[in-house]
Amino acid sequence: MKRLRTTFTAALIAAALLGTSNAFIPTAKASFNDVAGHWAEAAINAAVTSDYVDGYEDGSFKPDQNVSRAEFIKLVVTAMKLTVPQAKDGEDWYTPYVTAAKEKNIHRAEDFTSGDLNTQISRLEMSLISLRATREDMQQEGVLMDNDSVMFNATKTGLIQGLSRGELGPDKPTTRAQSVTIIERILKLNKGEALPVDKTALGNAEIALRGTNFETAYGLRQAVTLPIEHDLNKDIKMKIKEIIFFDSSDKESPYWDLLANGVRYDQKSLDNSYYFAYKVEFTTESERDYHLLVTDNFQMVGWPSVTSDSSRRALVVGSNQVGSKEGYLIFALTKNGTEYQRTALRNSAYTINQKDVLLFLNE
Repeated sequence: MKRLRTTFTAALIAAALLGTSNAFIPTAKASFNDVAGHWAEAAINAAVTSDYVDGYEDGSFKPDQNVSRAEFIKLVVTAMKLTVPQAKDGEDWYTPYVTAAKEKNIHRAEDFTSGDLNTQISRLEMSLISLRATREDMQQEGVLMDNDSVMFNATKTGLIQGLSRGELGPDKPTTRAQSVTIIERILKLNKGEALPVDKTALGNAEIALRGTNFETAYGLRQAVTLPIEHDLNKDIKMKIKEIIFFDSSDKESPYWDLLANGVRYDQKSLDNSYYFAYKVEFTTESERDYHLLVTDNFQMVGWPSVTSDSSRRALVVGSNQVGSKEGYLIFALTKNGTEYQRTALRNSAYTINQKDVLLFLNE
């Protein structure tokens, strides 16, 4: 596999001749034959101008070629101008850069639980290294962060943008174009600049972390810890896995898909409305002599239910259902822009068997 060819090849030769790892020989900014019009063209040109990445001998940059863990670490170390020890005879080409990253504690040996440094780096792994590169608190020994928190914090700071429609893709590989784009963001954050945030991606990251997108979508923290399990009745258990808040103003939102072929119980339009979508799982151990309409036992007072392709399967638990099934329960509220409604929205709750459960913290 071809490695990233950076100007630091020349730097290593110079270091060997001059006896210092800080020696550097600059090269001219390249003009690539496959970058014009690419979404990352500006970031690629900035990276080349900064002399931490270069192209290939055939005049290409190969922006969509995947990057290995070792290659990404080298790019970060080089861009941040960390001190790189002199290469030793017989060691892998990337060892000095990995050593520099470990000394700064932006990379740890336990970061990669499978494969090796030549394995393609995932977006999750890239996010973890990038976070450490921008946060001194995460560089402290013993400071750990779970995977969902890594993606949430990387997205919240603007280091990571979503893929199509806010998809996080934590296990997907990282390309050369994505790598230099992220590194340019690292450098900007370290200069104190603020980065734009992909709100849809941040909402998805919050859902993965907390089960809700309340903070991203509405600016309020959740009062209920998810998942949460309730007895819908004596025979049926209901687990709420996620609660998603969205409104009709963003038709490009992936959550709008939950309303496909939807009809409100009160027959009003799906437009100009707020929505809560509950991802639920029903569990039963044996057949019963009745069907249960779930909204007889689970409601949001003042919020009509919505029957859609996503919710139709969850609205009824049949008499012959045994085991588990998942679906969505969706409730709508027409916007009217009044302060009374805004206050009522902040006090939103679901009701199960006549017991209210508040959704938002009163902060």
